[in-house]
Amino acid sequence: MFLLRLLLIFGVSLLVFAPITGYIAYNYGRSFWRWFALGLLLPFFSVFIALFVAMRERSAEDQAGRQNPPRR
Repeated sequence: MFLLRLLLIFGVSLLVFAPITGYIAYNYGRSFWRWFALGLLLPFFSVFIALFVAMRERSAEDQAGRQNPPRR
């Protein structure tokens, strides 16, 4: 019974975290299917990895924008 519960929890986490990871990556211009696969391999951690990569990319773009202000 314990094994069945464990498999159910893992299966539900795959169905939830993999698409969320792919969606986050897709919104930031990354491949949905690659990040979906990562979500299948690392269901709990993949969402945090995708958010970290997206925030790091966003902050790099902000830094580049501050260094090169637009001309008038």
